[in-house]
Amino acid sequence: MARTTMSDLITQVRTRINADTADYTIGTANYWDADQIEGVLDRHRLEVWQASVAPLESYDGGGTVQYLDYPLGHEFLEQTDAGTAVFFLEAGDHTKIGTANYSVDYDRGWVSFTADQKGSAYFLTARSYDLNGAAAEIWRQKAARFAESFDFSTDNMRVAHSQKLKHANMMADTFDKLSTRGGFSVSTMIRSDVEVNP
Repeated sequence: MARTTMSDLITQVRTRINADTADYTIGTANYWDADQIEGVLDRHRLEVWQASVAPLESYDGGGTVQYLDYPLGHEFLEQTDAGTAVFFLEAGDHTKIGTANYSVDYDRGWVSFTADQKGSAYFLTARSYDLNGAAAEIWRQKAARFAESFDFSTDNMRVAHSQKLKHANMMADTFDKLSTRGGFSVSTMIRSDVEVNP
């Protein structure tokens, strides 16, 4: 059974693949139900573990600097629910920050605190998903389903199933291009065991 923490992400993928729970049937299995979409999403999951997140500087009404907003650097995060520890923030001493102290925009990857955090850095543990990569994989599976159909014509009509195959492959390519994974990323690593003299 699909995790309740995934329901929003599953819905967003469903809109990308233009499919309900009975898009087509193979044997006795109807495609695409929540479990099947979640399975694809899990193949497009990035585990984020204790990633450092820094605040954005802003100003209150009196011009005083405050630190309320933390861009997390990862989008489309699995939500936390009923104590499920798939998303949490930790302080430098690894104590978890209470969820009552902040709100999360899981799609944007953005945390907003209710009180000034005085510039404190936190550490994020979460699961981030590539929704477009998942949609591309599903469109390819749909294309494989359409590939077994063939075009035919009768005296009064012509049926071109190949158009469905062409469309599915085109959609897969489109979502591949929108995918956030692949290629390479660059990050700065600082060694704490080496002293650098200016």
